[in-house]
Formats: sequence, C-alpha cells, structure tokens
Amino acid sequence: MNFSEIFPGVVFAQFAPNSKFIVLSNGTRVIVKETDQLQSINFTHSQINDAQIQQIEISPNSELIALSYPKKGYIEIRKIDDINWCAKIDDSIETIQWCPDSIQLAVISEFQIKASIYNLNNKNVTHFKNPKQISFSNNGRFMVMSERKDAKDFIGIYSVRDWKLLNYQPSDTLDIAVLQWSHNDSFIGVQDTELNFRLNIHCPCQGLQMKFEPYSYSLGIKVSRFANQSDLMAVGANDEKLRIINLLTLKQITELEHKITKDVLIYKEEEYSDQYSQRVVTKFTQMEQGCKINLSKTQNGISLLEWSYKDDYIATKFDAMQNCVFIWDMELLTLKAIMVQILPVRSFTWSKNSTTLTVCTGSSKIFFWNPTCTSACDMPFDKNFHVVKIDWSTDQKSMLLFDKSDVVVAYPTLDDSF
Repeated sequence: MNFSEIFPGVVFAQFAPNSKFIVLSNGTRVIVKETDQLQSINFTHSQINDAQIQQIEISPNSELIALSYPKKGYIEIRKIDDINWCAKIDDSIETIQWCPDSIQLAVISEFQIKASIYNLNNKNVTHFKNPKQISFSNNGRFMVMSERKDAKDFIGIYSVRDWKLLNYQPSDTLDIAVLQWSHNDSFIGVQDTELNFRLNIHCPCQGLQMKFEPYSYSLGIKVSRFANQSDLMAVGANDEKLRIINLLTLKQITELEHKITKDVLIYKEEEYSDQYSQRVVTKFTQMEQGCKINLSKTQNGISLLEWSYKDDYIATKFDAMQNCVFIWDMELLTLKAIMVQILPVRSFTWSKNSTTLTVCTGSSKIFFWNPTCTSACDMPFDKNFHVVKIDWSTDQKSMLLFDKSDVVVAYPTLDDSF
C-alpha cells in the first residue's frame, strides 16, 4: 500500500463521485487535487476574510462544488475545471444538498422555515414550507421530504422534474430522525427519534406498509440500513439484538444476539517487539473458541452497522464490547467472526468491489478482514497519525484516511484473496 504525504489542517476532504478529484478544505480555502498524481488543479478562498465554510457539497456529475457560509448568509458555487467561474446564492442556510441532475441545489433554511430549490440554468426558485429532511431516490426521479405541521410529522413525495407533489402521507412518528430509500426505490424507511423504538416503511405510492415497533417505553433505534442489492433491512437499537426485516413479506425474519458462541472465529489484535527492526509489529491471533470478552456496564446498543457490497455480510459495533467488530454471515444468518481490537473501534467500511472490511481504532494502523484472513497495516510516518475515519473512492483505487485535523491518501491493492 502506498501513501501520500500528510495534508495538515484539513477539516473537510472528499472524493468526487467520479473518483478523479479530491476536494480539500481548511475551513476558509478549498483546493481540488487530482486523485492519482495529487496535482492541484483549482483552488478558491472566500472574498471575506473571516468567512468560515460550514458545508461543502460536490455535484453528482463531479463538475461543481457548493460552499456554504451560513454566518454570512450565502452559498458559493464553483466549477472544478474553471477557476474563474462562480455563482452565488443569498439565503438563510442550515444545510445544502445537490439534486441528482447537478443543475439544481436544495437549501434548507435556518430553523427549518423553508426549503428552496435553486435552478442554476434558468434561475428559477421553488419553495417548500416546514421542511425537516430531504432525500432523493436512487434513480434520481423523486424527492421525499419530511415536514412538521401541527406538531405532527408528514412525508411528501415530489417529482424532481417539475417539483409537483405526488403523494402526501402522515408518518405517525414523534420526531423523524432518518429518511432513506431502498436500493430499488420501492420503499422509504422512516426512522423515529432514538427516544422511541419505531421504524415505519412506506411505499411511495401506497403509503405506510409496515410499522416496526418490537417494544415500547424504551430507548429506540440507533442505526438502520437498507441492503445494497437485496430486499432486506437491518436495524440496530439500544439492546444487543441485530434485527433483519424482509421487505418482500414486510416481516422480521430473525434477531441476532451479540453473544459469543463456540463455533465463531475470534481474531485478537496483539503487538510485539521485533528484535531485528526494533519496531512494534501488529498481528492477529486466533483465540480459543468460547472465550469470554469483557462487557461494558455503562454502554449498550448497536451504534455502527454496514452491509457488504453484495449483502453477504454485515459488520456491527456493539457498544457493550466497544473494542470488537462483529461480522455476520447473512446467508446462514449466523455470527461469522469477531475482531477484537486493542483500542475501541472508531469506524469501519466495506470495499465496494470485494468482500473486504476496513477498520480503524484511532491508532496509527488500519485493519482489514475478509473471509480468508485478517491483517493490519502501519502508517509509514514519523509523526503520529491516528486514523479515526476511512473513506473509499467510488472506483476503490484509493481511500482517504482521517486524523482529527490531518488527511492522507492511501492507494491499496485489494482483492478477495488479499
């Protein structure tokens, strides 16, 4: 694996959707670099000295960058390949989001008073009242927007072509936390606040299809994810159970408990000193089956959950065992393996073209798991670089490694056999 130099003082870094560019920012200045050679091809900085960038969004076609300056009340839009081109929108800003056509920009105003859709071609503006969240379908044809009216939650389905309201449905939730589309846009998942265990599954045309509420009067869902390709949905809550919903039957098919069984493979991270290189080397050793792992008495629930790219595995973090990554076989609906780390797990992500899981724990290493082996890779820097987040490019040829204030670009070569 090859690494770039460390880019210091970076508060934002993201790959363009086409993976050809990386957008970096220190909060006042934005630099665009080629992913392969890391040559700077564009940069911009605010014309107002004390203006801070709060949000940066790259258009789906990888041609435009939207920069949000909420304290100054305006948005700058820049072209990646033209340093002189600039557009400006004056508005009260909470969040911004590109529409799928890369021509229109959605802006939710401060205090969620209104949502505005700005068309960059004809300068038309479309307004919606009382927005909470916006989510676009995977085919780019529809938008779902959660709204708050008369102390109740609703969701509206709109056509992206002309912004006409197609369907309007009550959501029967206390306070919508998450809106998400299934992979084929057949369903919309509406996750309620974490104070209430409720997940509603809506059909865009026919309304509420399923109300998932295993129990009441307890803390609710921490994370939920539709599968990438199959008709399944995974739900992690404030207990030890991973729940799987079948979208064809609209019923729960299983509950998987985070308990260590005798046949599960357990890989433990260990460090030892190499006498020849005089370095600390990391390796994974396989623990005895049926061994015990200490439980936290102060934390509980599933806080991280990710499907593999073919939906054959799910990785979870169970907060009562915060140093562990649980890997579930979704064909057999059983626990496949556990990675036991020295430090608490910070984040993990699956490769999009292989069954490879990448894990970081805030150490100077990144960890890999696939069905055949588990391994670790050290960061080759004299300066301590503590990896707290990993972001893969769409083409899977590179990834961004994040420290608290620094970024490194890594170029791995990964396949299913390592």
